[in-house]
Amino acid sequence: MEDSGDKVSVLDEQLLSNIKNNTDKTDNNGQQMDVENLEIELKTPVENHADSHADPLQETTSLTSNFAWLFNDEEILLNDDEELPDVVLMNPGKCRAKRGRPPNTNNIFYSSNGHVWHLDMQAPLQEELMVPKQLACGKGPARLVTNAVESWMLLFDDEMLHMLLRLLNEQIRQQRSRNPAERFADLTELRSWLGLSYLCGVFRNAQYNGPLEELWTLELGNAIFRATMSLTRFEFIANCLNFQGESSWNDALRLWQKLLINCRSYYGPSGWLCVDEQAQSENLFLSVCCDAKTLFMTNAIVNKRETKPSKELMQLICDYKTTGRNITLGTRYASVSQCEQLLEFNLSSLCTLPSCSLDYPKAWSGGSLSNGAMKLTHRAGVALLACGLNSQVNAMQAQLHTSNSCINYHELSNRYSTSFSLPARTKPDVFLQLLHLMFNVSAVNAWILLRLAPTGDASIDQRDFQRQLGLFLTQQRLQRRLHRRSAATSLAMRLQICEILGQSSQRLLSEAANEAKQSNGVGVISLSRSTLPEGVALVSRYGDKHRRCKPCARNKREIKARSRCQQCQAHRCGNHLISRCYECMGLNTSQLPEGNLRDS
Repeated sequence: MEDSGDKVSVLDEQLLSNIKNNTDKTDNNGQQMDVENLEIELKTPVENHADSHADPLQETTSLTSNFAWLFNDEEILLNDDEELPDVVLMNPGKCRAKRGRPPNTNNIFYSSNGHVWHLDMQAPLQEELMVPKQLACGKGPARLVTNAVESWMLLFDDEMLHMLLRLLNEQIRQQRSRNPAERFADLTELRSWLGLSYLCGVFRNAQYNGPLEELWTLELGNAIFRATMSLTRFEFIANCLNFQGESSWNDALRLWQKLLINCRSYYGPSGWLCVDEQAQSENLFLSVCCDAKTLFMTNAIVNKRETKPSKELMQLICDYKTTGRNITLGTRYASVSQCEQLLEFNLSSLCTLPSCSLDYPKAWSGGSLSNGAMKLTHRAGVALLACGLNSQVNAMQAQLHTSNSCINYHELSNRYSTSFSLPARTKPDVFLQLLHLMFNVSAVNAWILLRLAPTGDASIDQRDFQRQLGLFLTQQRLQRRLHRRSAATSLAMRLQICEILGQSSQRLLSEAANEAKQSNGVGVISLSRSTLPEGVALVSRYGDKHRRCKPCARNKREIKARSRCQQCQAHRCGNHLISRCYECMGLNTSQLPEGNLRDS
């Protein structure tokens, strides 16, 4: 287990509340902005109404990013030297066959649902869509993020945190007892619980994991878990969020919709997208739309029951109509009717048709077939359907680069999943399952936003990003425990918190030394001043008989003791007698009165 004693800057409440208020200060005159002492000048925005082909999802700026795309356009083009057409739009309803003799029936193939396919050489010429040229980018404040928590707070914002806090305290109120671990939570504690959940995903993603309790142990655990909150409190919050009922599903959907709105608001996708269904659990059906060049999840639909593929597809691509992008369809959405519907919205598409599909031509052994704007190619045992795709694009290479985007995103979101933070005895309900899905989605999307931002770090890996995010979210609570004067926070724990936060521990050590001096000075008499004055004699501290203690007798208590004061000879019990050794009193052995016990 690695140590988490990295030095991280302190995260204050003002930063968290003002992250989403970072607006673009640039106007039409090209005003300059200062970001971390670096002057970044933004281009004068182009009037959209002057350019009929401007993409409303993109922002034209001079900011450049070092993000490494998963593939480049040159890798999917047939001819790199050929200049791509600027705009070649088509309307499938106006495409007609050439005049002349009808084609030979031997070159015509029919599918089970009535589609007619022609050999490619017999197909009429069709107009093509333009090659998608959009580049992925962050939008608005997402272009200016500099660390993990800034990008994450854009997606999982304060409004969502307050909503989650309200739901948590409602559950605590219903099952609250006198146990101090079951107290109400505040926003700082909720953030710290989220931070520990992200750190659990980092530290417990191995194939064979020990119990969750190991993270809180001295031998196998990590100091940040013990310093942030107790294991009992951590498990209690997780169990409170694991509630059931129809209202829980509605609350989860409200959080989910807010996350999707933020993901769509702060990101402009590239021209290559992928839509597919991902198996989430037996209770959830998840369909996602991902950017094939960055793996950013741009949109998603989650349901407790299956719905019609056509309805889901239109919801997933609703932001990209008439933008000329390409959509790679997964197995659930692969059909001729879906491709035709996308083409009506000026979107090209790619998908593979299985031999059992109703759109698959009968008695077709190979080669290329066409049907209007659609082209069906049979290569390496795969029937690839391209609809409206530009002829300069290598359909096979494009499908190879884009078809697994949703699968790769699903693997990324589960690689360091926060579901590893669940105790072994906890079986998550639908709300908690969807909540962990939102945690994972926001972390992966925020990681991509940080790498895309010109002010961010394009080389940061996913594990380091999530680790930094967990440290950032816990440090407010660590600061609170560091400055809180409580017996529950020992000096050793404060020193560990200083190490985690990267702060100097010299102040704590000096304060502890001063307190030790003060505590040691209470009730101590120096030997030079402890000798008895003249005229004062000590007698035996033990009397002959047990007698009643006078202070206890005044309180009507029957406590008898043999010990007595050596000056006034009044009997006193242990509660009312102060005893000191002879060395502290400054007496030698020869000065002891008769009847006192001597050392052997």
